Amino acid sequence: MQSKLFHQINLEKLPATLRDLIDCIGVTATYQLSLHFGGRPLYVPKYPERSLLQDKIDHEALHKLSLQFAGATLEIPKHDHFDRQLRDIAIIQETQQGASRRELSQKYGLCLRHIGNIRKNIISVS
Repeated sequence: MQSKLFHQINLEKLPATLRDLIDCIGVTATYQLSLHFGGRPLYVPKYPERSLLQDKIDHEALHKLSLQFAGATLEIPKHDHFDRQLRDIAIIQETQQGASRRELSQKYGLCLRHIGNIRKNIISVS
């Protein structure tokens, strides 16, 4: 489900490190890195074929990452930055399909006011 929504993420709301990684390796690989290494430093190897990162992202993305950041240690932001936007997108889609604030509140564990704010922010952007 999430990969289908990645194209709807507002990149401007993401930290600069994530935007730089997205420019280099794409949204999906960046999300995978943030899932596995978010909140921790990540050493980018000079030789990707020797890296444990092979199990986390695809070969092409790892090669691009190594070309641009080889030998550097990156602070990878947590995946929460993606997850909040993906959750909000899902809430808006479910609202458009007729879900009530109460249903959404229970499903996502948010208060009614927060659901209302999410819905209002999207409506004001449109």
